[in-house]
Amino acid sequence: MLMEKLAELKYRLADRFVQREAEITAILAGLLSGEPTILIGEVGTAKTALIENLANMIDARYFYYLLTRFTEPDEILGVLDINALREGKYVRRTEGKLPQAEIVFLDEIFKASSAIRNILLDMILNKRIFSDGIYIRLPMLALYTASNEISGDIEDVPFYDRLTIRCFVRGVSEDSWEELIERGVELDLGVENEIVMDVGDVKSLQDTVAEKFRNLTSNGGFVRRYLEALIRLKQRGVKISDRRKIKVLKVASAISVVYGEDDVSLDSLAEALKFTAVHDEEDLKKVEQIILELGLSSFYQHVQKIQVVTAELQNAVNASLNGGMEELRMLSTIFKRASNILNEIPKNPRLLPYIKQFRQVYSRAEDVLERKKAEIFGS
Repeated sequence: MLMEKLAELKYRLADRFVQREAEITAILAGLLSGEPTILIGEVGTAKTALIENLANMIDARYFYYLLTRFTEPDEILGVLDINALREGKYVRRTEGKLPQAEIVFLDEIFKASSAIRNILLDMILNKRIFSDGIYIRLPMLALYTASNEISGDIEDVPFYDRLTIRCFVRGVSEDSWEELIERGVELDLGVENEIVMDVGDVKSLQDTVAEKFRNLTSNGGFVRRYLEALIRLKQRGVKISDRRKIKVLKVASAISVVYGEDDVSLDSLAEALKFTAVHDEEDLKKVEQIILELGLSSFYQHVQKIQVVTAELQNAVNASLNGGMEELRMLSTIFKRASNILNEIPKNPRLLPYIKQFRQVYSRAEDVLERKKAEIFGS
């Protein structure tokens, strides 16, 4: 029943957001692992909408705040209780604020003041807040952040290192603009948000992740493959802190639960490396190459093949629209190759979003091919 709820949550998000499968995996991994997640990407790529929709499907207290360099701690933590202060107690009124939230989303995280970041450092690391001389445990299950870019400020290095899951968000590709418009209109008009799971469900899933994480060290073969990847990453100049070397395995355990695996697979490890071992998009390219070289992913080579032929097919379609015989022959050649690749793709749930995009371009290419043949040779 619990896994069915998780599958339903994932399906609903994927149904609303076009080409956001990786981002959905990232935010669900953040929810199940309890690790802080940051979405990094240009304005207007649905970063906020993704988290808002996730939060609306979970029966949990939710806190959102758009940070600026003028944001004061009181705005997110709550103002001081004046009556308590008169009695010599330093207590905040936290109703509706971050300290009482179970899901937290702090937007434009790198625009926050140093005072805010210092407070958040301890909250991220220990999930606690200092109040009236003692530390109080926070009920926070998941912390999400977003930014248009990575901070270049040296003071932000420790803070960025604590944002375990890093997902780089790009705009929707041209071949899916029609679907983007259709889904976007629906979202803008408002969609009904049925509750899919509650706090108890999330905690149970987090317990499942913790158990998988705990048992990983007994899998000698898995650990050896991971150490091999770490050595290769170091050789390529990808720097990973000791803290993050451990967190990669926790995120892999969470991704494994997202995909309903009995045991944490190398596929889940590969995805965790892409989310957790990277500092920026240059690192991401290196990680993807190492995953391919070490054979950590059973599907990644197919992803690359699908992406290449999808791009070639899209370019051939665009050229054929206003072209002649030569462009038609090129489209026909690429279309035949695409047909062969489509038949060779193995069944793997991780390939579904790439296949979906591929089929959209493939279908359009088929229509253009038939239309151009009719124009040139007659119907």
